[in-house]
Amino acid sequence: MLHRTSLSPADINHHLKNVGLADDDDISISETALLIAAHERQSNSIDRYRDHLANLVQQTDDILLQINESVDQLALNDILTTIETVLYDIQGYKGDTETYDSLENANLISVIERRKGLPIVLGILYLHIIRSLNLEQPLVATGLNFPGHFLVRISYRKKHVIIDPFERGKVRDTPWLRATLKSFMSDQAELRAEFTQSVSNRNILLRLQNNIKVRLIEAEEPEKALKVLERMLLIAPKEPAIWRETGMLQAFLNNILAAIDTLEHYLLIEEDHRGLMEASHMLQKLKAQLN
Repeated sequence: MLHRTSLSPADINHHLKNVGLADDDDISISETALLIAAHERQSNSIDRYRDHLANLVQQTDDILLQINESVDQLALNDILTTIETVLYDIQGYKGDTETYDSLENANLISVIERRKGLPIVLGILYLHIIRSLNLEQPLVATGLNFPGHFLVRISYRKKHVIIDPFERGKVRDTPWLRATLKSFMSDQAELRAEFTQSVSNRNILLRLQNNIKVRLIEAEEPEKALKVLERMLLIAPKEPAIWRETGMLQAFLNNILAAIDTLEHYLLIEEDHRGLMEASHMLQKLKAQLN
């Protein structure tokens, strides 16, 4: 029997706290997403899922090596086609269109087991493969700040494409981006440069967790949503907006002392005055309940 490293909830929290202290370039999105998934599922090991991620990279490497032996240089299309073959044909991944809002679609362990999920989780698989390949020419992949649908930009040998991991890595052009933006926002929405800017590793993880939090709030499960926010604070302890939302939800759940501590910390670190008034008012209200 293979040895598996045992993980307790305390171990996972320790790892996530280290992520919160790390520089963004040092954060492994896939490793952290596995830890978060294990925390959600109360799993005591992620080794088999690490093995699966390593296998995705190995299969991609093997096919690219075969291609590289028959051509002088790999083209970007060779790489894209190979990843598509590995993820969607060999491994059977797909975007879940039937149960899109299922919480399992935002949990990396569940997605690996079910071979289907949200755009952002399939995008994390893309990022993991691309960032793990050892090619002669630099290959760069980043998540994009596109509203409502996670996309990945891939750059190789002065060529850049935006791909959609939910649709077998299909390349998306400007007309598609514009039309999709309008469908998510409004007919008046315009494609702005900020929507195709790269996002940090930490923000990808926060976006993943936000998917879960929103679904839990919509399902009227605020206690579970609070646990998600607490995980978000572990990996992003310097984000004022998360402190504010956590404090407000703690107040809603009548966790008065916790809400006071959280909102006081929020007021200390917030530099944007727009959110201060509501938080200050709530803090005064909570303290009055203690008198």
